[in-house]
Amino acid sequence: AEAAEAAEAAEAALLAASPDGWLRSILDELQQSVEELSPASARRLRAELARDHTPFAPAWRASFADVTAHGVCGVCGADLSAGPLVPAQRARLREGLLAAAAARGPLHGLALRAFGEWVSRRGYKYVVDGANVAYRNQNYDGGRFSLEQVGLLLDELRRRSGGAAPLLVLPKVCIAL
Repeated sequence: AEAAEAAEAAEAALLAASPDGWLRSILDELQQSVEELSPASARRLRAELARDHTPFAPAWRASFADVTAHGVCGVCGADLSAGPLVPAQRARLREGLLAAAAARGPLHGLALRAFGEWVSRRGYKYVVDGANVAYRNQNYDGGRFSLEQVGLLLDELRRRSGGAAPLLVLPKVCIAL
């Protein structure tokens, strides 16, 4: 009972300080504890968000919204930032990638695992998929592989990491362009 009261007091203090902080803390906790939101849980969350139970309602609201491929909220138009993967999500992604590579053949799985270990030993902070960066927003007549886009990203990542070079990964076909 004492722990529950302390949690309520902490939540009330956070809510009083910032409704955005309060909602962010709830969403962060949800991300940490729920891998996938079931339809029933989504309905319950939607109902809870719709309730007028805070001193800020109706000054702010939270709702489900579609998000564009560029990370823009379909309701308010705000640019949304991507949240980091939690360790369990990162592990599932890694295992899924290794399984997909192994499904193409045992050597593919072994090669990807060896590459991952090689990257880990070198401590790169950023790994750039150069082909995806180079072709981003190039799907129009005259669009092409843009080394300029790759260079801009590499410069920015080097700046963010205090001068450490990111690893640029390109398929052989792109190197010959």
